Amino acid sequence: MAEKTVRQRSRRNKKAGAGQVDDERVAHLIEQLKQRTVELEEANRELRHISHYRSLFLARMSHELRTPLTSIMGFTEILLDQEKLTEPQQRFCQKIQNSGVQLLTSLNQLVDLSRLEVGPAELFLQEFSLRETLREACAAVDRFAQKHEVRLEYDLAPELTTIVSDQGRLRQVLYTFLAWSLSRSREGQCVTTYAEWLDDRSLRVQIDDEGPAVKDVLRVFDPEDKPRAGKTDLNELGIIIGRRLLEVLKGSVKLENRASGGLRTLIVLPAGQPKG
Repeated sequence: MAEKTVRQRSRRNKKAGAGQVDDERVAHLIEQLKQRTVELEEANRELRHISHYRSLFLARMSHELRTPLTSIMGFTEILLDQEKLTEPQQRFCQKIQNSGVQLLTSLNQLVDLSRLEVGPAELFLQEFSLRETLREACAAVDRFAQKHEVRLEYDLAPELTTIVSDQGRLRQVLYTFLAWSLSRSREGQCVTTYAEWLDDRSLRVQIDDEGPAVKDVLRVFDPEDKPRAGKTDLNELGIIIGRRLLEVLKGSVKLENRASGGLRTLIVLPAGQPKG
């Protein structure tokens, strides 16, 4: 009996020792976890500081470059309006203007990306005319449409007059997807836009083009890890930013190949009707 009691005590001591070792191990792991958490918080603070400084730099750089660039593009347009230019001079001026537009677009996209990466943006909701906003977006891309001889048409449902949303961001979204649809179109083709209410709280904007079909519409918004050799499509980068802006507006975009040819861009976002 005494021997049996000794064995039981020995087992209990071993269990107690093992339990103590386990407790010490858990305590050590908890301490390591706390240390890693502090290190991650410090790293996140440093990344936020870097992101903030980068955004400031991009904003200032954009302003410093945009001012002279606007002057260059303005004077180039004046030169292009002159009838006395020779054909080579017109070609050179057109090249300057096209390069200026490309550079300005790149600057604007850099600033947009930096703003989106900072974090959730505040919405400036207000009542405004959707027809006027759509007209402004179409006017912004009209020069490109005329140059490539692509027709640009838009219309709204009769009951769709004023809406409540962030006018500036919605205008930019419309401009972005209109520019992309135009870039896909060839001479003589048409880009049409139609806006209507889905319900009392949702707006749908449909943009149809007659460009080539897209093999995989789900991958259009996935940026490539490596740009294609010799080609940088700013409009493709633009629609990626456009989708991010739509997410800020709590909206979405969907692409569909049309049976008759071309691509349909469906934009849906909350846009309440004014209380009246």
